Amino acid sequence: MSLRSLSDRVRELTAALDSNRIQQEKKAEQRKGIALGLTTGAILGGLAGIFFAPDKGENTRQKTREELLKAKEKVEEELRETKIRLEESLEQGKDKAAAFYAETKEVLEDKAQDIKDRLQKEKEEVVEQAEKKADEVSSRVDEAAEKAKETKEKVGKAASAAKDEFKDNQ
Repeated sequence: MSLRSLSDRVRELTAALDSNRIQQEKKAEQRKGIALGLTTGAILGGLAGIFFAPDKGENTRQKTREELLKAKEKVEEELRETKIRLEESLEQGKDKAAAFYAETKEVLEDKAQDIKDRLQKEKEEVVEQAEKKADEVSSRVDEAAEKAKETKEKVGKAASAAKDEFKDNQ
């Protein structure tokens, strides 16, 4: 998963958790509640009209029963639909959060592995450079030791020659 798609997911989750959006959704639910209230009021108003209409009591009770059953069915249907929408929204939120977590975890693991690989490569380069420097220093020490040996031999020869010359001059 790329960093771009990860940032898109972060924006989606931020939008889902945005307080303004949540307030807008609450207002939409309130509007639905108001519509349901108006519908219920209309039904109750219709029932009141039936009760006050000049009709036989039995006919009025029958009409009332029918209207109440219609209202009950309508309210139950609205509740079922609202429950389904809420369950779907909750499930989608869970899925998005789980997907975001998995993708974020994957990206972070990839980045951590990249960092480990780079550190290992840099460590190997530093070790290689240190070994080269150690070889150079060892080579220079060997050269200096060889020169010191040559110088010692020259000094020894010069000392012998000087000793011989001193003996000859005496």
